[in-house]
Amino acid sequence: MEKRTRKRNEAVVVVSLVVLATVLPFATSVGILAGGGMVTILLTAIALRRRMVAASSTGVLFVAVLLLGLIGLGPQQVLFGVAFVAYWVVISRLAWLREAASWSSAGSYGLPHAAAGVALGLVSGLALWVWYEGRQGELAELVATVPDWPLAALVAAGVIFAVVNAVLEEAVYRGVLQDSLERVLGSGFATLTLQAVAFATLHFLTGIPSGPAGIALAFVYGLLLGVLRRRTGGMAVPVIAHTITDLAIVGIVLARVAA
Repeated sequence: MEKRTRKRNEAVVVVSLVVLATVLPFATSVGILAGGGMVTILLTAIALRRRMVAASSTGVLFVAVLLLGLIGLGPQQVLFGVAFVAYWVVISRLAWLREAASWSSAGSYGLPHAAAGVALGLVSGLALWVWYEGRQGELAELVATVPDWPLAALVAAGVIFAVVNAVLEEAVYRGVLQDSLERVLGSGFATLTLQAVAFATLHFLTGIPSGPAGIALAFVYGLLLGVLRRRTGGMAVPVIAHTITDLAIVGIVLARVAA
């Protein structure tokens, strides 16, 4: 009974942290953001004190992202990257928490699984191309953010961006977040849905595409990446799929720049 109660309590903490991560991007005032941040820190402190592995793993990463975001660290790839350094420092220093790092396994990446990842990446990239063909204004706004560099430099930077962005976003959502949810809720639809919703809201302000459309598309994409993560038991295939999609975005933008 005690073990069941402990697991239920941890599930409440994990889900609460995920809900906070989902709604805080929509915060319209400093007060709401500060209140949500304080609750996130409090829940993480409780999780660490009670040695809740899943809740502590999620909380430590979310607190790092929150605090670094509040001091203005950016862009997102830098923010997530530095947050993960802080996350690994904490994980490595707490012996009881090291098992939380099991999400970082590459998993199974045989030909069928790799083919599924490549297919998802290509189909998602094609969907984005069709999307932007019908919304040239949005594409023009995106192109306007590209620095005035030689095309070769832009291609190199675009490839680096695609790989780094894919690795970091997958590590956060299909790695830490999905692993923590599976530990407390199991591998059912609730876990897939919650991680996909949290991933989708990331795209509201700065996603490609952004806004309500970005949320809807990212939610479906996040669900499919979550399924790949579950089926393969690791991060390799979701990262492959995400990298291909990001490379497609880079290609769409740079094709317009070159034109």
